[in-house]
Amino acid sequence: MTAFSDLAKVVAVGPNLIEVELTSTDEYQQLEQKLQIGSYLKISDDEDASLVAVVDGFRVRDSLGTDGVPTDPRFVLSLQPVGRLENGKFYRGGKQITIPPQNVELAENDLLERIYSGEGISSKFNFSTLVQDPSVEVSLDGDRFFGKHIGVVGSTGSGKSSTVAAIIQAATEPTSDQVARGVLNNSHVIIFDIHGEYSTAFPDARVITADDLNLPYWLMNSEELEELFIESNEQNSHNQVSQFRHAVIANKQRHNRNMPVGQVSYDSPAYFSLEEVLQYIDNLNSEVIGRNPDEGLPKSSDPNIGRAGLIDSREQIYFGQKVPFVESSQAAGKKATAGPFAGEFNRFLMRLESRRADRRLDFLLSPKNGEGQVFQTEDMDRLISQFMGFEDDAQANVTILDLSGIPFEVLSVVVSLVARLVFTFSFHFKKLHAADEAELPFLLVFEEAHNYIPQNSSARFNSVKKSIERVAKEGRKYGVSLMIVSQRPSEVSETVFSQCSNFVAMRLTNPADQNYVKRLLPDDLGALTNSLASLEQREAVIIGDAIVLPSLVRVNPITQLPRSMDVNFHAAWQEDWAHRAFEGVIDRWRR
Repeated sequence: MTAFSDLAKVVAVGPNLIEVELTSTDEYQQLEQKLQIGSYLKISDDEDASLVAVVDGFRVRDSLGTDGVPTDPRFVLSLQPVGRLENGKFYRGGKQITIPPQNVELAENDLLERIYSGEGISSKFNFSTLVQDPSVEVSLDGDRFFGKHIGVVGSTGSGKSSTVAAIIQAATEPTSDQVARGVLNNSHVIIFDIHGEYSTAFPDARVITADDLNLPYWLMNSEELEELFIESNEQNSHNQVSQFRHAVIANKQRHNRNMPVGQVSYDSPAYFSLEEVLQYIDNLNSEVIGRNPDEGLPKSSDPNIGRAGLIDSREQIYFGQKVPFVESSQAAGKKATAGPFAGEFNRFLMRLESRRADRRLDFLLSPKNGEGQVFQTEDMDRLISQFMGFEDDAQANVTILDLSGIPFEVLSVVVSLVARLVFTFSFHFKKLHAADEAELPFLLVFEEAHNYIPQNSSARFNSVKKSIERVAKEGRKYGVSLMIVSQRPSEVSETVFSQCSNFVAMRLTNPADQNYVKRLLPDDLGALTNSLASLEQREAVIIGDAIVLPSLVRVNPITQLPRSMDVNFHAAWQEDWAHRAFEGVIDRWRR
């Protein structure tokens, strides 16, 4: 029976292209194994060194017989070299071929197994099989995959969410040694779940819904506070910002007298009373200044307030009560005029009141602990720990932040705040334990990232873009990696996507998204990237540092895991440094 090698002949060789002609179409049709775009071929002229190439495309070449009559058409395959075999070991990249080799074979199963076995990788893991040969598991380097940022893209219906779940399941599956000892490792995955769809894949995970979430507003930084409370397009927004900033700083100092004044800033994670700040702004809005000789100060109609009605310090009076001011007048002995901000904050006050009255925002504006008390500065470690997997009932390395019940208008602020808290915690933890070489890695999974990390420059996304772009640029140094998941990659911040070193690209039907992804990918993939529009469900192209070569794979189905009951989570943390996680970190953070 005719073999493939009897029909294949190398007819052209270039630096990145090899052409192979099939000499007989009829005999090729009789072969049991057929070629397709993405099939692997082995090309060699000796036994010690061979080239591995992928079928990039083909064309039909008509030919004439000696009598001038057309013969059967011949196929010419275009191949892209992807690696070489030397002494039985696969290496990425092809050698320059000077003399066209004549031995062209289909890559057999044992060759593909050698390429994708992950030989020599200490942290290999897999979540997929090769499309060309489903019996071949595709091994990746786990350290290179999760130690850098990851992009997962695909249109609706491509299997994107199940792929993310399969990746995380494979990565967090405990080793046999961990199972025997009843411990988990100290890495942690936080999934920002927009649609509330990941809990079934991770029954052991801690799921935090809007009802369980506690994110007091005083943890926010300047950008997040202003995005939540101030409309940047209002004419007097600069006055709103300046006075709101002043009131917040003064109120933080009022409630945190044990903290040195120099440590209390607008961005400090320290408690302040929103109600008192609102009262302060309200008093500014209705303030009247006494204009009699030796006055020039805010003046109350109540002589028991301040110094016979004159208010020397707004900070001492305005936070605690609604001040009744004297009426504006030009009469002798009663001269008084409206204050500099009189009427400036009407819309601002209405907006703040509206926010406070919205019960859906209680997790932000009035969260309370189990004793019914508002969270204070000293509760900060308790607030941070809800995302870190430190809870007593934690049974897995996964926390799911279910954002489906959170109002869309505050979604970006919530994502920004949580991402920034995790990054800042990791930053100070790394600095504090640098000498111990302690590690506490986090993977932040941003589902539907285009909804809150957009390419556009809208002011409402300033805080979240700034937060996540900083993590994208600096997070890996402190053990924080990102997984950016989106069905519209062209609408996601390019600053974030350009920091990704590994991509899992699934079916994309939008031409703009296809071109955007091709431009971001680090390899010249030819037919693989051109096939993005026609991939089947759960098929993906994997490219990046973690895989031996760009590959078309089929993602394994997710597992419906039973709840594990015997894992002693805290034993793992104690074993892997994390029992020291909060020791000194919060104090360092505040400083």
